[in-house]
Amino acid sequence: MISHLRLSAAAVLLLAAAACGSGGSGTSGGSGDAQAVPADAPPALRTLVEAARKEGELVWYSVPAENIAKAVSDDFAKKYGIKVKFIRLTSSDLAQRFAAEAETGKPAADLFVGSYTPFVPQALAKGWTVKLADAGIPEYPNGYPEKYLLPDDGTAVVQVQPSGIAVNSQQAGGAIKDWQDILDPKWKGKVILVDPRTSAAYTPFWNLIVKEYGEEFLTKLKAQNPIVAPGSAPATQQLAAGEGAIVMPGVQSITDDLKGKGAPVEYVQPEASTGPEIVPGLAAKAAHPNAARLFVHYLMSEEGNAKLNAMPGSGSPLDPSSLPARYSFNRDLTGTTAEQIHALLGLGEAGT
Repeated sequence: MISHLRLSAAAVLLLAAAACGSGGSGTSGGSGDAQAVPADAPPALRTLVEAARKEGELVWYSVPAENIAKAVSDDFAKKYGIKVKFIRLTSSDLAQRFAAEAETGKPAADLFVGSYTPFVPQALAKGWTVKLADAGIPEYPNGYPEKYLLPDDGTAVVQVQPSGIAVNSQQAGGAIKDWQDILDPKWKGKVILVDPRTSAAYTPFWNLIVKEYGEEFLTKLKAQNPIVAPGSAPATQQLAAGEGAIVMPGVQSITDDLKGKGAPVEYVQPEASTGPEIVPGLAAKAAHPNAARLFVHYLMSEEGNAKLNAMPGSGSPLDPSSLPARYSFNRDLTGTTAEQIHALLGLGEAGT
């Protein structure tokens, strides 16, 4: 049973709707006007491009938002003349789906691009994915910033999505500047809390809060009697509808999208932040292994990484200025377990 927290009727309806489908999908067609590989491209890259074009298709699972996944897919398809299909999933749904398919030995996706969670090293340990360094990606890591490489886990961070605060501009505009402002008693009953039980990706965020302010921050937040929402998107929709004044943690891309449609919402980025760190996972038994390797090469290139991180709210490993001043890597934020976090916030087990 959830103590001291309440789930709004709107959130219940949104959660029920989410159960019917966990994300969007899209297809980008390969075109006859695919760009030619530059004549000065390394021979290994030219060979990979030719092999990928023979496969003719790429299928991937995406945690980044559907509009981002589509933009990246369209650009890759145009550049290489390869048909691209993607399915957008939440972090937990992606892990469950990829694992179930990998167990059969015939994964539907050639790779995933998702949040770094314990699932990533687990998938590698089970042989479901292969290390990028061992995959034959031309010139890997090709000067990629070392602190974004995760060699033990066989992957690399290609996108950072810093967490912040979304506010209803009619209720809290200008009043919230940092995390501690959320604890002001005047916001009691007006804080919409994104349920941390829905994904392991939230655990580092709450460890950041504990690092900055101690565990008492979580117990004080519990006393604010927050509304629990099943995800960032429905939480921000509730915010736009005036069902609360603050969303914690907020996502800039979601907030900006609703603001662009006329909703009274704004995004605030505290200097101290962490957030989902997005990494690729190459399927060990991919149907289109060369296309998958080429896609990772593309995502780690200046061109592809810029396309992946073109939307506000995305931090690029190739552009340090795109990150908050006091960004902390997920791997450096440990100590408080997910179960302890849930208990401090007054949450029971997921689904209770």
